[in-house]
Amino acid sequence: MQDPQEMKAVMADLIARELRRLAMLSDIVVYTLYDPEMPDDPLDFTLLDREEIGGDIELDIDFTFEGVALWYLCRRDGDAFKAKKILIQIRDGRFVHGQVGDFDGFWDEFPQYVSEDRWVRSAVLQGGVNDDSEFSDQFAAAAE
Repeated sequence: MQDPQEMKAVMADLIARELRRLAMLSDIVVYTLYDPEMPDDPLDFTLLDREEIGGDIELDIDFTFEGVALWYLCRRDGDAFKAKKILIQIRDGRFVHGQVGDFDGFWDEFPQYVSEDRWVRSAVLQGGVNDDSEFSDQFAAAAE
């Protein structure tokens, strides 16, 4: 597989299938899309709640965005939760950074984890193997 576009398509398919699988097992999925130049103002935000939907959470995943996408896939267990965070950064049509993390906590604190999560900023500041650009001073300052 020498063609970069073919490799991107294969990666996108694998990532999308895993996101869909995890979403089907989740009670809540939060999706946020950020512009690295304006990390405090998400470009897109979606909250999907299994109870409100009345069934499995099905994701429509599209990797044609530019910026940093973050999915929280959360499973509730009584007063606690376990969640997986998946971050993908795409710049100029290329995957430049990806990261996965697990965390858990008390259910009533889950909204706080999502709204105050600096993980997205610190992860993006690390750049990626395909990342050869500079980040703005505004973005770096926001991560501190």
